[in-house]
Amino acid sequence: MQRSRVKRRRSSVDSRQRSSAQSRSLDALCRRELVALVSELRAQNNPSTEASINNSAAGTTPIEDIAPPRPDRVPCLFIDKPVRSGQIVEFPAGDVTVIGSVGSGAEINAGGSIHVYGTLRGRALAGTAGDCAARIFCRSFHAELMAINGYYRVADNLDPSLRGRPIQARLEGLRMTLNPLDSD
Repeated sequence: MQRSRVKRRRSSVDSRQRSSAQSRSLDALCRRELVALVSELRAQNNPSTEASINNSAAGTTPIEDIAPPRPDRVPCLFIDKPVRSGQIVEFPAGDVTVIGSVGSGAEINAGGSIHVYGTLRGRALAGTAGDCAARIFCRSFHAELMAINGYYRVADNLDPSLRGRPIQARLEGLRMTLNPLDSD
C-alpha cells in the first residue's frame, strides 16, 4: 500500500513538472508564433455545417444555419480597443477590423484587407499574404505608411487634401489609389 502512495506522489510531481515545462515553452513563444498558433487552433475548432445544423434549437433555426457555407470566406480578426503606439498586430490569415483608432507608431499587418473605424495614424500593411484585391478603409486618414501587397506609399507622398477624410486604398494595376469615401 505504501508503494502505491509513493507512485501516486511521483506521478503528480511528474505531471506538475510537465505542465510547468509546457507553460515555460508557451512563454518563450514570440507574438508572431502565438498569433499563428491561435489562428491554427481556431481553424481546427470551426464547426462543420452538419454540426451547426444539428445544434439548432427545437423549431427555431439560427441565421448561421440558413446561409449556405462559403468556401471563399476569409477569417477576420476583430480588435475592439485602440491600437496604441508601438503595438504591432499581425494576422496573416485574413482581414483585420479595428473598432477604434490606430495610433502613430502602431502597425497593422493583415493577409487580407484592413478596416479602421476610427483614425488611422500609424502604418497599415494589407495583402501581406499576396492578396492583390486587399483594400484599406479608414474613417479618418492620417497614416504614416500604407502598403498593399508590397506596393507602398508614405505620408510624404500622399495627397494632403485627403487628410482627416474617410478613404479607401486599393491597387489598380501596379499603382495604389486612394479614393475619398465622403461625398465632398
